[in-house]
Amino acid sequence: MKTFKFKSIWLLSDSEQTARSESFSPKKTLLVGMNHTGKSSLIKSLFTALGAFPAGQLDRWNKDTTVLVEFSVDGVDYYVVQQRNNRGLFDAQGRLNFTSANATDWGRNFAELVGFNLILTDRKLKSVTGDARTFFLPFYINQDGSWLSDWSTFDNLQQYQKPIGPVLEYFTGVKPPEYYDLNSQKLVHQKDLSELRGEEKVIKTIKDRFGRTVPLDGPKTMPEVFEQDIARLTIEINEINSEQEEIRNTIVRERETAESLELQIKMAHQALSQYDSDSSFLQTEPHNVLVCPVCHAEHGKTFMDLLRYSEDARVLRNLAVELKNDHLKISRTLEGSKDRLRSLDDNYRKISDILETRRGDLKLNDVVRAMGAESAFAAFEAELSELEVKINPLVTAIDKLNRRLSELTNRKRSSSILSAFRKYYDIALKSLNMPSVETGKMNLNRRPKISGSGGPRSILAYYAALWHTSLGEYGSFSIPAVIDSPQQQGQDATNLPIMIEYIATKLPSDMQIILAVEEPTKFKFEKVIELNEPYNLLSPDQYDQIRKFIDPFTDAMYRDLLG
Repeated sequence: MKTFKFKSIWLLSDSEQTARSESFSPKKTLLVGMNHTGKSSLIKSLFTALGAFPAGQLDRWNKDTTVLVEFSVDGVDYYVVQQRNNRGLFDAQGRLNFTSANATDWGRNFAELVGFNLILTDRKLKSVTGDARTFFLPFYINQDGSWLSDWSTFDNLQQYQKPIGPVLEYFTGVKPPEYYDLNSQKLVHQKDLSELRGEEKVIKTIKDRFGRTVPLDGPKTMPEVFEQDIARLTIEINEINSEQEEIRNTIVRERETAESLELQIKMAHQALSQYDSDSSFLQTEPHNVLVCPVCHAEHGKTFMDLLRYSEDARVLRNLAVELKNDHLKISRTLEGSKDRLRSLDDNYRKISDILETRRGDLKLNDVVRAMGAESAFAAFEAELSELEVKINPLVTAIDKLNRRLSELTNRKRSSSILSAFRKYYDIALKSLNMPSVETGKMNLNRRPKISGSGGPRSILAYYAALWHTSLGEYGSFSIPAVIDSPQQQGQDATNLPIMIEYIATKLPSDMQIILAVEEPTKFKFEKVIELNEPYNLLSPDQYDQIRKFIDPFTDAMYRDLLG
């Protein structure tokens, strides 16, 4: 079973000159603080840094805050630094593994890092790999939406077509990671087999037609068919010529766009180079005034001047990264157009050669007579035998994969998992002071819809049942349970402690738990983080120290992104 754990988080706001760092227990961590002290901001920053954007707006939160998160996968430590849409992944020694300036690239790399191979369908009916949103979805109770009857944990889940069922089946083991590995192999084999079957069908069709047209007692030709072939090739070459002209015009426009972006990137790099030089000058020994090196005028070095100067550089960095990404996109498009043009050129030449040959003295019946009907049939049989040698192993491999896939998804296994989930849900309801319900028809993705103060307790029981099942016999991942504020819908002085006690004592013992509450509790948590000041999660006291720690990560990320 793969294990993912949160270890530490660093938050840095350059514009406000504030920062904060916290670490988490590998077992149970309690965040304590009243409203607006930053519990949700701290928790949501964990997921945002890893590419999953929690639903709900954060009041008075600086979106330009730099976030650095330390986490582990199967005991191997990593760091991810995030600023806006830019992210960089580092190993435990601070060596850069990869960077990303868009969600798609990051999602693919993150899934590969943690071994998350769930295949989903997007709105365009294309198969896509799940990302951080679907990886954390069953394990995070977001105070903004997750306590209700809908899955409103992360933004933009509607990108996928009905993702909830496949996600829950994946983590509980109904369709585990092995299923998707094997199914991926099966699809590759099926694609290869389909291509070979297509070749086989074409050869058999040609052989049958050839046998009807040119029997073994002597070759025959059809001059009118030969003339039709020449006419068809002439039409094709004219169509290719027209398409060539259109693609050439497209290439001209795309090349102009690429050159324009190259110029803008060059200007941004020049501006950043000037900033680095000026910044180095500003950060030298203390001085009360700045002296212009050109006119020798004296200017006061105010705090706000330096702050605005630093903010301009941050904006310029982001602009340079966006320009570079735009240039990469247009460059790929341009190369695709060039490839298409080259392909058309090749086809043009081939068809021209054929036309030139067929316009000469060479006749198709000369070719047939030269090789002889028997030679032609022998060639067909040899080609079919060669295809059969390739087809048979693929058929055997696909049959073997189908048997294993059937074992992984058989009714007995699915029933066992569903029975365990229903049992855990019933036990959790009783522990949370809720009446038992009929669970005989309850499915994994059917969230409870109970109104009033009983609603949040039934939701907690539902999530707990998912967590117990995911860590059971058929599960493959151990992911932290993050619970933001169970004090929902008027939990009273009796039921709120019951919920906290259940979280502290009844959840799986080997599961990392992060719980946010408004008041301290008597139940044991290995790590307690107290947040006391409203709207002041970040503090100026830690700014210098944390900035020195984070800067090498952000500098390495931008060096790689800017190339």
